[in-house]
Amino acid sequence: MKKLKPLNMKQTYKTIDYEWLIRPTGDPFADAGGFAIEYLSKRFPEKDILELIDYVTKIYVEKWKGKINAFFLNSKITQPAFKGPKKIDETLKYFKGLISETELSEIGYCRITGRETKLFPGGRDNSVMTGSGTLINFHHFFQKGIALSREALIRIHFVPFACQQLQGKIMLLQSSEKELSKLFVRHTVEQNLHEIGLGLSDGVAKSNLNKPANAIFGFVDQALSQLAKFGEGHVLPSLTLYHFTNFGATPEIQLYQLPANAFLFYRTCMQARFSEDWQLFVRSHYFDGKHKGARYNSVSGKFELVKSKETEIVEPGEYKKWTNPIYDKLLNAENIRRDILRWSRKHPFKFEIVSIYQQNIIGMKKETIAKIKELAAFLVREEDIEKAKKRIKALDGAKNASELRRFLLKQAISPNYQEGNKNPIISVNDYVDYLFPDGSYWAEIRDILLIAVYQELHEKDLLSDDLELEPENEAINE
Repeated sequence: MKKLKPLNMKQTYKTIDYEWLIRPTGDPFADAGGFAIEYLSKRFPEKDILELIDYVTKIYVEKWKGKINAFFLNSKITQPAFKGPKKIDETLKYFKGLISETELSEIGYCRITGRETKLFPGGRDNSVMTGSGTLINFHHFFQKGIALSREALIRIHFVPFACQQLQGKIMLLQSSEKELSKLFVRHTVEQNLHEIGLGLSDGVAKSNLNKPANAIFGFVDQALSQLAKFGEGHVLPSLTLYHFTNFGATPEIQLYQLPANAFLFYRTCMQARFSEDWQLFVRSHYFDGKHKGARYNSVSGKFELVKSKETEIVEPGEYKKWTNPIYDKLLNAENIRRDILRWSRKHPFKFEIVSIYQQNIIGMKKETIAKIKELAAFLVREEDIEKAKKRIKALDGAKNASELRRFLLKQAISPNYQEGNKNPIISVNDYVDYLFPDGSYWAEIRDILLIAVYQELHEKDLLSDDLELEPENEAINE
């Protein structure tokens, strides 16, 4: 097992394995607590682990008024029987008992660290999203709780300091890459310390982006700007947002996952050559029911809502809390092809982004995309906007594979031969292997071809605002 860099902490107690206070385990809660301990030990090197426990416990009790019920049920801090300083005293007494081994224990394998060591009872009072008491079916041998090492239980005590509030529940972000998980915890701990320093902290840090999808992509933006290795190269992490509450009778947890291929696509979109097109596209799709009719102003970077001859301005810090269907769809593995098509009817949008999306997310062959691009260039070769309009209308009207095939025969294959071109615009191999292979979805070919045609027209500067090429019911917030 790889040796970790020694923990920068006074190592007062011989019963504690200090490496296991921070070593990654794969458990999101234990890892977050470990990263918080690692950060705080660097911030306060004069404190040993019991003093750090005392430090965060006093914050939980004195600053947050014991409001950590979303993590622990009937803990020394949250149970009503203990008041004020007694919550702190009882908490410290418990952890001293773990360290001095006066608490009830048995030898076994820790369910989080996997080590054979002394184990202590774990339940909803001292661990997150576990069963205890009547919920014995959570455990293989119907134990009354989960058996954990003292190091795991200590780590979990720091979890509230490493999480954020989101929509009335708790959010924790974990990545397949340790550095990203650490970055989230570091930002959260720093936010907590900053707000405590200002006297503004009254509970777990609140996320500035109150939607799970917005929070994930907002965090990716931070990671790309602060950790160079994730902005380029071959590092392709996945991200998981745990959205949970361990509160009372209604404990629940939801997972939101950003897979590595979606991370790669998003990262590519944020590169300098694509970011202007991509960010205008994404920001124009923010939506809020209380601001219906608001339009994104690409010059000011703000939303504007006209009300009774007055214009309400919505700043980025506010509209970035709104629903964004593009982020939602990327997170839920839903296709954004139709959204891109609607956008392309009026806006230039680099076709390379579409190409990358189709290859990385949808799995379309690059030869198919190249053939579609070639067909689009052929369809607008005359630079005649009236002809282009008729072809777009015909292509829009294709309602099944047969109609799409007839369109290609009439508008591409036949004219290509009539013009005396030596090479076929669509060969048999193109047709069979790339445009209409077994299992392909004809509407996808139609939509990508439409997007490519629009982008050809934008590049040739043939589209203008007064052209009516947009079907009904395809409005966006712009």
